[in-house]
Amino acid sequence: MFKKWCIIFYLIFPILGIAQKGDINFENIVASLKKEDNFPEYIYIHLDKFSEKPSVENLSIFKNTLSSLWRNPTTEKEYTALLYLHINYGYYLKQYGFIDLSINHYEKAYDIYKNHQITNYNIIEFCLKPLANNYTRLGELDRAEDILKITIEQAQKNNNTKQLIAGYSNLSAVFRTKGDYKTAINYLNVALKLADEEEIKSRIYSDLAINFLFLDEPQKTTENIEKSNQLNIKKNKAILTRNAITLGSYYKKQQKFKLALFEFEKSLVTAKSVFGKNNREVAKIHNQIAEVYQEQNQFKKALNFYQKSLQTLLPKYKPKTIFENPLTTYFYPENTLKDALDGRASVFIETNNYRNALKSFDLAFKVESLLRASYLNQSAKLLQQQENKNRSESSIDLCYELFEQTGNSNWIEKAFQYAEQSKSVVLLEAKKVAFLKSSLKKDSLFRKEEMLLYKKAQLNKSIIIEELKGSKAVVNLIAKLTKERNEISNKLQLLKQQIQLKYPNLNIQSDSLISVKKIQEELLLSNKSLIEFFDGKYSVYIFSISKNKQIKLHKIVKTVAFKSKISEFLKLFADNRGVVLQNNIKKYTSLGYQLYKKLFKIEFNKNTIIIPDGIFSFIPFDALITKESSITNFEKLPYLLHKTVISYAYSASILTLTFKNELFQPAKKEFIGYFPVFENNYRGLLTLNYTLQEAKSIEKVQKGEFLLGKNASKNRFNQQRDKYSIIHLSTHATAGDFYTPPAIEFYDETMYLPEIYGYNLQTDLLVLSACETGIGTIRKGEGVMSLARGFSYAGVKNLLVSLWKVNDKSTEKLMSAFYKEYQKTGNKAIALHNSKLLYLKDKTISSTKKSPYYWASFVYIGETTSKNDSGFNYLWILLLGFILIGSYFLLKNGRFGKNN
Repeated sequence: MFKKWCIIFYLIFPILGIAQKGDINFENIVASLKKEDNFPEYIYIHLDKFSEKPSVENLSIFKNTLSSLWRNPTTEKEYTALLYLHINYGYYLKQYGFIDLSINHYEKAYDIYKNHQITNYNIIEFCLKPLANNYTRLGELDRAEDILKITIEQAQKNNNTKQLIAGYSNLSAVFRTKGDYKTAINYLNVALKLADEEEIKSRIYSDLAINFLFLDEPQKTTENIEKSNQLNIKKNKAILTRNAITLGSYYKKQQKFKLALFEFEKSLVTAKSVFGKNNREVAKIHNQIAEVYQEQNQFKKALNFYQKSLQTLLPKYKPKTIFENPLTTYFYPENTLKDALDGRASVFIETNNYRNALKSFDLAFKVESLLRASYLNQSAKLLQQQENKNRSESSIDLCYELFEQTGNSNWIEKAFQYAEQSKSVVLLEAKKVAFLKSSLKKDSLFRKEEMLLYKKAQLNKSIIIEELKGSKAVVNLIAKLTKERNEISNKLQLLKQQIQLKYPNLNIQSDSLISVKKIQEELLLSNKSLIEFFDGKYSVYIFSISKNKQIKLHKIVKTVAFKSKISEFLKLFADNRGVVLQNNIKKYTSLGYQLYKKLFKIEFNKNTIIIPDGIFSFIPFDALITKESSITNFEKLPYLLHKTVISYAYSASILTLTFKNELFQPAKKEFIGYFPVFENNYRGLLTLNYTLQEAKSIEKVQKGEFLLGKNASKNRFNQQRDKYSIIHLSTHATAGDFYTPPAIEFYDETMYLPEIYGYNLQTDLLVLSACETGIGTIRKGEGVMSLARGFSYAGVKNLLVSLWKVNDKSTEKLMSAFYKEYQKTGNKAIALHNSKLLYLKDKTISSTKKSPYYWASFVYIGETTSKNDSGFNYLWILLLGFILIGSYFLLKNGRFGKNN
């Protein structure tokens, strides 16, 4: 029998082991089993060994057992033994807080169970439930939701009420973490109807109380706690702990601090006995006690308890003073750890200790980086970035205050780096990984990963389309697709482990900070500037960087009047016919000038890179007015367009990465264009009357392949997408909304944003000659979730996109001029700039049609060098490389000659 086996497995799966005699050495038994080729017992005896003394240090037993297996299993018994090994390893990794590693082993166990038909094993209870809980704890909520829905479906088939209750309860925890408390409550009520045991009901009422607390419903909170305690006849300590924590939080909200402390301290005692002194639940209580003291301005006690939280999570952290920070070498992906560090920072801010506050924030950013590296899904990373945005704003504000106090411009540079940390970090990491993988394309692991990511993206699209049908959605189809997505996710997680093992350098964490000097050296010429916005909750920060000049920072407090001006300005462009702007030219010029004066306190260079943020991502900066003007002729207005050539970027870090990647662009055919037209309102889409003219105009100046009508199909796009350096899509598109994803139309089918994420494109320039391709919902900390960002995420280097519903006639004029100018200048930003100027000068266009509504929608996102210049530079770089190599060998030969 197993000795001191983990109780859940010991009771349910007693397995005959080898009786150990006190006088027989453990190593001899292991060697004997290996010699006998006894694969299962070799695993079980190691599990037995760990169970004698479970500890963090002894986790190495699991690792060594796996590494010492001399062959792969071949029978069901052998696969079952390996399954138990991974399940136990995952279980104890979870117990000791190594959630990301625990996930790896649960995923491996699930893979073994699926592929090798293990019988008589409760995979839901011992694998899928803890796996889903792990994903919930990390913040990988979509993955957790998929797993739990599968467990619920399986429990329904098996008529297993206990597992159904657990599935609904755990699913409610996912939605609670998402902030969807009403849906969480609905799932808990379903579980409550199924429950007949008092302790299970007690647990559900306890969960209900937590959700009502978040919904600010105090009466329902206390009522559910009372019901839970009444039903907790056996005094289950885990339930008692949770209820005391919820009640403590309730009293804290009511500012009844003594009662709150009493409940938290009570919960601390039971939590330590139930979970162990180094469990995250204990650390969370320390954080909550710290918050109570902080609200009472007892800052020393608050710092003390935040430090206790850190010591709980990091046993090797033994500070000598309250100000001493833990070493980052102790860190691991854990949200409670991040909360403790953020808490310490907030105390330091309240005590005006700004430098220590920034140190704590920096450590919290480090933990966040580790969390992001552990995520598989982009959605989880995006959710996390929202928290990053809040911390970034606090950090920038502190740097600004320190600059005001000291006059040291280093604080402005540090503030800029914090702004960069909140700019499209998920997109940046995707591009970095893609760049590193580009030299390893031949490895079958990456081909397999690309295929799986594409399949998952297609499933994401299919699930979204079906869910958008609402009450008409086929529930069984959604369940089937969710199950398929879960299988793909499992394969991707296992593949991720293989890739990380083989290529550890691919585990990118974007915590290296870009310097102003690097921007000045790599991106800026003497006639070029970079302006970066940070749109915070309370203030807007605008950074300006020029060649050989100190970085400047302009802070604008977001007053009601300021926000109103931006809103009114954008509304002028919202009408899909441009009528509002045409009828309100005085209002437009007045608002355009006021915003220009408010936003910019610098002299513009000939070329300007703008990195917008938040609401500023929707502003057509070209169309701002640089002087007070009473002119009512759109053609003659003093637009910012006349002062500078504007290009856009997602972040300075992405732009420098794009600059480096120019060396590695593969040779391709130059141009392919898709012009579906939609004659006779095909598929219910309006006919694009000027699309054919656009194709003919472009064809006069740009060689390539032009696909018209039914030839402009999605299938053709999928076949041809890797063969051309420029792709032009002249079609319908929509920005979507919070529920419906952005989409772009081909002749035969719609392409949705979720499926674009599955592409692996090598396109130099993508021109989206369609409506609203540069806008979408704003995700704090990452940016606008637009079609443009989707294609950039998929690998496109440079984009030309629109900010609102464009007019197809004016678009035809702009696009034909763009390609003509691009052939002349070799510079995409200048080509678009010139095409707008030519549009304004065109005598065949009436003055009213020269409203910015018709020409300012299109913006260019990407690198700003000319293709001729960049090729020239690269030629010199390569030539210099050959000279250096040749010089080395000449010197080497000369040195050998002297020695002889």
